[in-house]
Amino acid sequence: MTVNVMRHQQADGILDLRDSGDYQSGHLIDSTHLPFEVLFESLNQLPAAPAQLFLVGNKQQIEEASLFLDSKHYKVNGSLVLNSDKDLALWQKMLAGQWQEGKNSKILWQPSSAVQEFVDQYLPKLQASLDGKRPLVLDIGCGGGRDAVFLAKQGCQVVAIDKEARVLKRAKQLAQSLGAQVKFSGCDLNTENCVPADIKGRPFDLIIGVRYLNRELLPQLKEQLAEGGYILWQTFIDIGEELSSPKNPSFLLQPDELKQVFSGFEVFVDRIARIEDGRPLNTFIAHKAPVDHS
Repeated sequence: MTVNVMRHQQADGILDLRDSGDYQSGHLIDSTHLPFEVLFESLNQLPAAPAQLFLVGNKQQIEEASLFLDSKHYKVNGSLVLNSDKDLALWQKMLAGQWQEGKNSKILWQPSSAVQEFVDQYLPKLQASLDGKRPLVLDIGCGGGRDAVFLAKQGCQVVAIDKEARVLKRAKQLAQSLGAQVKFSGCDLNTENCVPADIKGRPFDLIIGVRYLNRELLPQLKEQLAEGGYILWQTFIDIGEELSSPKNPSFLLQPDELKQVFSGFEVFVDRIARIEDGRPLNTFIAHKAPVDHS
């Protein structure tokens, strides 16, 4: 691969595939450390495809990583081949001022737009209502764990559930890489007792589901939510168009379905918007008003 070293400044992310020792001894500023041996199970740590990525590592690592990333619709816009300490010294001299030492690693991924919106606009209100307690969050169908980890880094106590062991492994790796405390649980959400009613007698302050739908669970979640808590849901909706996926109507919301299920809640957001590939996504955020016990 022809090296154009200035391309790293134009990429959406610089992926350094070397081991921890080599990375910490010197890496390009704004690099993301993603060791080659975990790359293939770490798509949840990358920006959405078709982002442009610049790779750093030895020749074999870069060639194999490039093929893998291409198969996942990413664009590799350049690379820096480091086969020896001599190579590293040369490039550090040629790119003086663009290197640093240490463990710092740039985060390339983002949470879902709904979770980001909730954190920006509603989480401070929820935190203020809890008298210093950390918000207790349940993430249903957590997938690669981005939303769970992001909420944990915002000071929430998070329980995240998914039935896929391989997906949960990625989520745990993501949490570990950022020092986030998340309680991950692997079970089938259709089975009894998979979804906890509470944690040590405390109901959940926030329940989220992103790109997941199990409509049989929704009435149960409505009851399990604490007074003053929030429901956040974001997934695909049927507006009379054929979608590339999901095709099963069981996984598609119907218009106003969530508003009906969570009747009695104060609805803050019930919005349909198209994502980049054109599919319609329904974002729903609602508040379970506390009961006046006076």
